[in-house]
Amino acid sequence: RMARRLLHVRPERLHVVPLAARAAFRPEATSVDASDWVADLDRLGLPRRYFVYSGRYDARQDLSSLLGALGRLAAAGRPGALAADVPWPPRVLLVGTSPDDRASLARVAAGERVGELLAYAPALSTARLAGLVAGAHAALLPVNSEAAGLPAIEAIAAGTPVVASSIGALPGLVGSAGILVEPGDPERLATALHAIWTDDRLHAQLRSEALARSGPQRRTWAEVARDTRQVYAAVARPTAPGRATASHPG
Repeated sequence: RMARRLLHVRPERLHVVPLAARAAFRPEATSVDASDWVADLDRLGLPRRYFVYSGRYDARQDLSSLLGALGRLAAAGRPGALAADVPWPPRVLLVGTSPDDRASLARVAAGERVGELLAYAPALSTARLAGLVAGAHAALLPVNSEAAGLPAIEAIAAGTPVVASSIGALPGLVGSAGILVEPGDPERLATALHAIWTDDRLHAQLRSEALARSGPQRRTWAEVARDTRQVYAAVARPTAPGRATASHPG
């Protein structure tokens, strides 16, 4: 019923307040305490080059396409031009996983024969999560729906390129700082992962775009709070009959 009501809200009555990254997410997050970052990678059995996934673990995500894409990369074999010191196939760190999440993912990964390509981390402190995101080769966000895109916002704030589904808020958030792929298409996702993993020039370009948006002028949560207050203040002001407004902080 609520969804039906929202479909009839006039555009002028909607106010979108963009979110911001937490302060810990910055390009230098791994260098602030490099020993912790290295220790986390060693404990998780990860090489220095890896992908990170820090989204949710529910039906809004498209993790089946991610596992299918990894399976395709593994089956294709190591690219001949790939430098000898670059691991293959790519490893993916999934953060914030519960025991139930890991058990469910492990079953699907076993079917794709990519179980050994996944590393799992439980809920981490913000600082440690920020370090792992900043140190990743790319952040992955394959989804079926996404309204806020906070993992993409925080990855870009950390200077990390993003590979995400071209759906919801993500195209506008990622822009030129990553690669967008149609959701539900493991073949195209595999192509995107292959490109950003093996093409150092492409990766450097995307990272440069992310870094350009991670500087001192980036949006803060203080600005999110200010803009949200302004929306509520505008809604609270008396208006002419039939001209009331509503807000929808994003």
